[in-house]
Amino acid sequence: MKQVLLEFAIGDTSYVLRAYSTFYTLAWLVAPIVGVWFARRRGLPWRRVLAVYALALMAGIVGARALDLFVAWRFYAEEPSRIWAAGWTGYSLYGGFVFATLVGYILARRFKVPPWQLADAAVPALVVGQLLMRTGCFLNGCCYGLPTSLPWGVRYPVGSHVWAAQLTSSSRGLLNGFAGLVDPVHPTQLYEMAGAVLFGMLALWLMHRHAADGVPALAYAIGFTLVRLGNGFLRVKQNVVTAPTWFYPVLYLSLAAILAAMLLWRIRVGRSRQL
Repeated sequence: MKQVLLEFAIGDTSYVLRAYSTFYTLAWLVAPIVGVWFARRRGLPWRRVLAVYALALMAGIVGARALDLFVAWRFYAEEPSRIWAAGWTGYSLYGGFVFATLVGYILARRFKVPPWQLADAAVPALVVGQLLMRTGCFLNGCCYGLPTSLPWGVRYPVGSHVWAAQLTSSSRGLLNGFAGLVDPVHPTQLYEMAGAVLFGMLALWLMHRHAADGVPALAYAIGFTLVRLGNGFLRVKQNVVTAPTWFYPVLYLSLAAILAAMLLWRIRVGRSRQL
């Protein structure tokens, strides 16, 4: 785990490439390009697709901040300027997903791009984006899990977020903490990456099998949402989160139910067109 990837100087100015911000920037830049490339291979007009993806991404950033305002309202109430801060923290992923999806659908209709085909083409982009973002989280040591005795538990070094949290919570004891003893934790970042890859492969397989438009995207969305649901029980709750503990499970289950209903509808539409 390495929070700083590279330090260098140009002239009298020093620069630091941090894992978290670097990989998040790469995700925002690379994911839309992957989506456009895949959409073009599927015969969609790439310029209009690029416009939809880029605008939906910007809308997703707004949606992610909006949901974070709700789940961590006290953090923003203490310092209202944080609402408009353009830093790398203060975003809730599913607020971004939901808002980007709604805006993307509206834009797809406006630009005359088939919305369900556009959603299917976005799956590889979402997978790449998740892999890059969670790599940044893993290296940075944030979004970590609860302590575990499982053999794949990850032991973060002294000075990491995990070490600081265990030290201040006295779960290891002050002496052990200062001695550099850190309990291994669930690598929840890696769990999420594995879930994205698994259900991304499922979506690609469904596309290869010529499933009805929208079925691959919905299958991916359901699977990844359930991964987030399970992962939520293994992640450490951040101190800034003020939403009740039941909020995210209810959100994920509700979204999964809605997506499942939409999946059944798209399957029926596909079957009716084959008759």
